[in-house]
Amino acid sequence: MPADTLHISQAIDRFLFAVGLEVKPATVADYEKCLRPLRAIDKPVGEVTIDDLRLVYAQLRDRTTRYADHPSRPAQSGGLSVYTLHKHVRAWKRFFNWLVEERVITANPAHRLKRPKLPKMPPRDLRFDDLLRLLDAAQPPAGSKRGLRDYAIVCVLAGTAIRAGGLAGLRVDDVDLDARVILVREKGDKARRVHLPERAANALRRYIDEERPTDAGPLIFVGVHGRPLTTGGIYQVLKRLARRAGVTGRFNPHAFRHGFARGAIQRGANPRELQEILGHEDVRTTLTFYAIYYEEEIHRRHNEVSWLPPEKE
Repeated sequence: MPADTLHISQAIDRFLFAVGLEVKPATVADYEKCLRPLRAIDKPVGEVTIDDLRLVYAQLRDRTTRYADHPSRPAQSGGLSVYTLHKHVRAWKRFFNWLVEERVITANPAHRLKRPKLPKMPPRDLRFDDLLRLLDAAQPPAGSKRGLRDYAIVCVLAGTAIRAGGLAGLRVDDVDLDARVILVREKGDKARRVHLPERAANALRRYIDEERPTDAGPLIFVGVHGRPLTTGGIYQVLKRLARRAGVTGRFNPHAFRHGFARGAIQRGANPRELQEILGHEDVRTTLTFYAIYYEEEIHRRHNEVSWLPPEKE
């Protein structure tokens, strides 16, 4: 359908259908929510301008309530956060880029639309001392066949930096313990091969051989009743271990990912290497969200790299 007759709502529906063939339903739902405000632009998609988009953005920015149209959450006072606004603009740019790729339009009207600047966030990592505490808390007693699953979860998360969804979806057939490689499916069910450090491989092997039920099905990590362990279940495992270990900082699965990344950079990994390890499509994601430092680390590193010589005694 030509751009001068394809209404923007029709174009959004086509986009959601197309991306639904590639990503998970939850991601499609996020796109639908972010693109919903654009349906108020009562124009064919080929006539949408940067001014139309700026007007919709201004209306979102100036909202005084949130969750006004949410199906289950009550409305709350206060406008949309800068992170929500940033997410909307990112989705709009993706949508119009797709229309250009599909040759529905010739230029992206959102190209010059600025995303709101995000505040600089402190690191969201699991600190190394807390990792050691979690490992100690999860380590089963010598000869015990109980607790092997939880220990394997901590070792695999710490050793691979995979996401919780990738861990929950790990299948028996995805694991080659001899080669120490696992096939991980994460965002959009994209598969990638991930190296398994020796300690993590040993922990996983012992859990599979000694504790995991033989009739548990294709997924490796299961709960007490033999049902697959969900991402929420993985969080509860870590929460229980953190309480036992006295960990008061971050301990969620993504904190392992951040901790791995920050530690790798401090040990000399370059951004391109880390991008491959983390499975990022764009190295800018690696730098923006993972190459983050605490203030005391910057001060210490500043002294280490400064070329100003010390005073002569």
